Amino acid sequence: MSEQGKSVIPIPYFFSGVTMVPIFIILFGFPGNPKSDFDRVVEFVLSNYLLGQVGYWSSNFSLSSMLVANYISVLGPVFSLVFFYKVYQGLVVDPGQYKNHTFFKYILAVIASLVLVVFWVYVNYFSSVDLGAGSRKWRILGEYKLAFALFSSGLLFAYYSMTIFLYAGFFYLPRFFIKRWKQ
Repeated sequence: MSEQGKSVIPIPYFFSGVTMVPIFIILFGFPGNPKSDFDRVVEFVLSNYLLGQVGYWSSNFSLSSMLVANYISVLGPVFSLVFFYKVYQGLVVDPGQYKNHTFFKYILAVIASLVLVVFWVYVNYFSSVDLGAGSRKWRILGEYKLAFALFSSGLLFAYYSMTIFLYAGFFYLPRFFIKRWKQ
């Protein structure tokens, strides 16, 4: 395969790391549960003026995990747009990799993408999942701050990945198929 035939998706690792650092700072810098008046004010603002208890959080360290969940839910979409812009600047896609894709496969991928986005929006904005009270399999994420921080960083990176998939499914591939059908 020649250099021209390769797809390249440049991942801005530095940007990703910088946006994930606040997750660790919040979890290890803030108390797990409100202790002082300032902590109670932060909890009041989160509950009444931001999204409150949404997404994945832990009852074992409710204040810091709620702050992280709001950080991801509020700033995640903004960061993902910046991430996508940085990726798009160096994105090289080999159209040959899609020559065997049928319209049916494309429609299934679009439906799967829409289901994923609806699920993602529901969990991060309309529902809450307490990892501290979850099943034994998920409870480790709600018991240890480091595990929760790594899990939350993965959630933020999932926002980033989703923008690339949505671009491919709703912008790149439709143009590719239209061009192919016109030929």
